Amino acid sequence: MDRARHGAATHTVVTVYQILQEALRGGISRGELRALTGFYPDELTDFAQRLPAARLFEVWETIMRRVNDPGFPLRVARNGFTDARSPVTYLAAACATVRDSIITAAESTTAWTTAYTLIAVERPGGISIVLDGLSPDRLGTRCEAEFQIADFLTGFHSEFGEDFTAPRVAFTHPAPSDTAEHRAYFGPGLVFDAMHTEILVPADILDLPVSTARPGLADALTDHIAGLRATHDVAPSYALQVREWLLRHFLSGKPSTVATAAKALAVSERTLHRRLAEEGTTFRSVCEATRRQLATDLVRSSPRAFKEIASLVGFADPRSFHRAYLRWTGTTPGRDRVSTATRQF
Repeated sequence: MDRARHGAATHTVVTVYQILQEALRGGISRGELRALTGFYPDELTDFAQRLPAARLFEVWETIMRRVNDPGFPLRVARNGFTDARSPVTYLAAACATVRDSIITAAESTTAWTTAYTLIAVERPGGISIVLDGLSPDRLGTRCEAEFQIADFLTGFHSEFGEDFTAPRVAFTHPAPSDTAEHRAYFGPGLVFDAMHTEILVPADILDLPVSTARPGLADALTDHIAGLRATHDVAPSYALQVREWLLRHFLSGKPSTVATAAKALAVSERTLHRRLAEEGTTFRSVCEATRRQLATDLVRSSPRAFKEIASLVGFADPRSFHRAYLRWTGTTPGRDRVSTATRQF
């Protein structure tokens, strides 16, 4: 079926509620919040209610200008854990294992937003929750990215204690003016100006049971979330959907063609080409950008051999991969890996 309802991206109002609650805790009055944003917090507790994603980003920017504090999005996530929570959060907490929880959260993304996607990607040493689709060039989208990754980390702290540290936390945007709070919360694996935004969950906890697991509740919430997704069935852009599919497909070692992508998205090849053209791109362009993103990430953050990376991203000849990598980054895979290790240590 052609998912044609690609209207403006929307997002649950609960994130705005959490932003405003943290602003209240920081001393901003309800009246001032109303004047700044047009909202009172208690108007925004219904998870099923949506607003344009652009409005969410405006709220982030308005409050950030008011508080002038780079650590604010992290505190929204940490302190907001006791505020209104989404059904997806409760579903993840009700899953049997950490792995199930991660995969369920990623698969349920459209229940709360169509502004970006979350993808669970197998990596050496664990599973990465990759956030894709937020521009690094706007303050509001940078805040949302930091909030979302911090929200995942807060969940892991709740389950495993404050000593839990993710091996890698990365953001595509530049570091804020003051990173003290970021480094204290995210730990030594924090990287800015990365190829994509992600948090790596280590392999040694993936199959551990979730302490709050409740199978019956999980089943009920799954049905409820399916209803929410159907109600707000405005899919992410086709370019985003293709990128999400490509990331999974490359790592599985399967061929990545227009035909297989169209089949996965339940549209014809012609429709996929047309939809991408309407978004100002092509399958080839999305494929090339995704191939570059994955290749550079694997070179910089994994121990995989370059020949293996070349094969994963679709190069039969390692020499062709080296030439492409030089074109993409201005350096060779070997030099880039050494340079990245030097910067981190």
